Amino acid sequence: MPEPYEPQDALSILRQILSNDGDLVVRSHCYERMAERSADDVDVRKVLEENGIIQSGPDFDQKYKKWKYSVDGYDTENEKLRVVVNISEVNWRVVAISVVGDWKEKKK
Repeated sequence: MPEPYEPQDALSILRQILSNDGDLVVRSHCYERMAERSADDVDVRKVLEENGIIQSGPDFDQKYKKWKYSVDGYDTENEKLRVVVNISEVNWRVVAISVVGDWKEKKK
């Protein structure tokens, strides 16, 4: 299993993937949560590509055996939106797992 990225490295790699013809895959669970929070693909991309930050290290997803990162930012209506993603440099892909509205800042 690959080692997790540091938060700033994860954000940099994520943005490199999305700006260089990499794939953004949105899982069905994420679409369900997006509908609950009145978010769409444009909102998710805005957080990931433009204004999101990763405030802390990743969490390990036991089910899928991958590291997941929480990217906190603001949607097109300037409301808080957290996008939880996996990053795969091997497949040049970012996978959106879920979204959370009105996220709370993690204590350092």
